[in-house]
Amino acid sequence: MRFCLLLFISLHCFTLSSQRKLKGYVYSAKDSTALEAVSIYFDGTTIGTITNQNGHYSIPVQDGIKSPLVITMMGFAPVYINNYQNSDGKMPAVYLQETAEELDQVFLETDPWTRKRKLHIFKMQFLGNSPEAFQCKILNEDAIKLHYSPSKLKLTAWANEPLIIENKHLGYTVRYTLNDFYAKYEKNLSGLELLNMVYYEGFSFFQELNKRTRKKYIKSREDSYAGSTLHFMRSLAQKQLHENGFRIFYDKFEAPPYLHFEFRKVLNKTYVKLLKEKLSILYDNEEQSSIQTKGTFVIDAFGNHTPPSAIIMGGAMSSRRFAFMLPLDYKLQAE
Repeated sequence: MRFCLLLFISLHCFTLSSQRKLKGYVYSAKDSTALEAVSIYFDGTTIGTITNQNGHYSIPVQDGIKSPLVITMMGFAPVYINNYQNSDGKMPAVYLQETAEELDQVFLETDPWTRKRKLHIFKMQFLGNSPEAFQCKILNEDAIKLHYSPSKLKLTAWANEPLIIENKHLGYTVRYTLNDFYAKYEKNLSGLELLNMVYYEGFSFFQELNKRTRKKYIKSREDSYAGSTLHFMRSLAQKQLHENGFRIFYDKFEAPPYLHFEFRKVLNKTYVKLLKEKLSILYDNEEQSSIQTKGTFVIDAFGNHTPPSAIIMGGAMSSRRFAFMLPLDYKLQAE
């Protein structure tokens, strides 16, 4: 799920057990042998499976979902499939390419920052800088590569394997494929470097940390969901903003919730266009956020919005880092 990120709406009655399934096989591109224990999941969700000894998999899919289907295994390049919605459930065979051991990137300028400093900044901007973030641990920190460019005032991070993140605040273990991360700085009049922008995106798969979900995790998840970007997107798509505690403001004045939005429904997807450059959002009369867009964006049946680069969230919603990230199918699964 991308940089950012779930109520009583019509989606609550959906259960994945009643939906159709995608079925297919995964093989090695080198010799066409079946690959066992390949991970298959929908990005940003708890919906996943693995291939059997014959390389076969079967995974439930809900109409209107736009999350990529991720097919991944250590030692092989991952495959991402987006055009599965129009299939009859029978997926084309996937052939995974083995990956050669990747060398570190070569940079032409000296990096003046220590790894300790760069790693600290990465974790603070990725996981967050809050008590909740301190309950998150990246189990394979050594996989994170970091570089600071003094000429570009830019910290970059990447990894050649999924990050394994243990979130003891929400009760999840998350496999996160980090596709992009950077933190850009700017110098003030005194020459001090100040953080100006943070961006990251990737693919994630959520699993329960414990066999039985503890009550504290349930409470933390409910609190994390309330007022989140995903909560807002679901409420917007279902036109339930007022009912779910969201108020919209333009130019410092409150506006009717949907006055400055243009909607178009296509099956289980909602196409949304913002008619003003920027709107303010007030949740529960306390948390202030803002939304800016670059063209039309789509909200799927999960409440996931795409493309992620089309939306810039500010304020309270943007300050929630990975420590508060919930799977896209939160509250949509059958109990």
